[in-house]
Amino acid sequence: MRADARLARRMIVAVHSALAFGFAISLVGRLLTPDGVVATDFTVFWTGWWLILHGQAHALYDEAAQRAAQQALMSGFSFQGGLMAFLNPPHAALAGLPFGWLADQAGERAAFIVWTSASVALLLLLDRRLRETLGATEGPARWMVTSALFAFYPVFHALNIGQMSLLLAVAALELHRAVGASKPLAGAAWFLALTIKPQLVPAVFVFLVARRCWRLIAYALGALAVAAAISALVLGPGIWLEYARQVGPLEHFFAQGTVAHMLNLRGSLTRAVGSSAQPSIDAASYGIWIVATLLVAVVFAYRRIHEAPDTRAAYALALAVALLSSPHLFVQDAVVWTVPVALYAAALRDRGANWRPFAGFVLSWPILFVVVRLVDLAGDQGPRLRIDPLVIALIAATVVIGRGVVWDYGSRSTRMVRPSSL
Repeated sequence: MRADARLARRMIVAVHSALAFGFAISLVGRLLTPDGVVATDFTVFWTGWWLILHGQAHALYDEAAQRAAQQALMSGFSFQGGLMAFLNPPHAALAGLPFGWLADQAGERAAFIVWTSASVALLLLLDRRLRETLGATEGPARWMVTSALFAFYPVFHALNIGQMSLLLAVAALELHRAVGASKPLAGAAWFLALTIKPQLVPAVFVFLVARRCWRLIAYALGALAVAAAISALVLGPGIWLEYARQVGPLEHFFAQGTVAHMLNLRGSLTRAVGSSAQPSIDAASYGIWIVATLLVAVVFAYRRIHEAPDTRAAYALALAVALLSSPHLFVQDAVVWTVPVALYAAALRDRGANWRPFAGFVLSWPILFVVVRLVDLAGDQGPRLRIDPLVIALIAATVVIGRGVVWDYGSRSTRMVRPSSL
């Protein structure tokens, strides 16, 4: 390797390491501050768990009940607007009850620390899996991947506010690994984990159908049916109907966040047009989501991905489109973007294509995210930029991946070469 390339790589690792260190210090500060975890998404989850644990499961998706419970739990603090709504589906609420019980017994900070410890374990697993995907399990390449992941602002933000995004990223990657290894039971379990963010499921399901993973699909639907039945048994027979009826109205309680902060097409439209047209934008965003999912199905049918030995690019496209077109996706969920870009970079490399420009583009994201966030939120709680450069970067990645699937998939997907290092 040339000396200038080695120097550039060391500089990238140094910058990423400095960012990751700063994020770690900030996270530790939140954990050590007595009231530091109160105004976080973890409190939102605790709101749902508290309602279940205290005999109000039937009111899990009732706005007034959530507002009263949340204000009681926050002990004098409150989210802007008085409520940040609990939106996760019933089976996800039921699965998190042990953390709610711990918060009730030992306090929110103790439960948050345990929750964060679990998220850090997921981060370490995600790091390992991404390095395996990219063939960067040792040497300098390992530190390129690890430092970039730990310096990625969505990773820090997910940890800082107690979100579930790292579980989603791990589930998305492990599902693809299960498909490749012909492990339908494991794949079904990871598919069930993905359903805590239902907006991501349709495009992934389209991939599974196009790949003809019939056993995995059967197991996944069976697992989801069992989870739904247990949720209805424990939380009440009408809980799923209430969820379907109330999740739309509840979704508008963003507290300090707004639609314009979303890293998706809905957020971009809101910035460009203005919040005065929000009802129309919201309706359009759901239409975009449906059309985008159908478009993925058409592409997969056209390229007959069930016949291809390598489906990394196809799966990357499904995830990228799901993330970009999702009606509800904030910055913490951009953690999942690490999966499609890593899979596509690895697919390019193994086909003998020029993969380094795409990898370099993705490695610039940690710095891009920090700079844009600083500029966009400087001195104001609302976004300052009419066009979000982060969404532009995500659109660019989706276009590159889509082009690779549409134009190159059939001609070069079967030609594999020896992997080269980062």
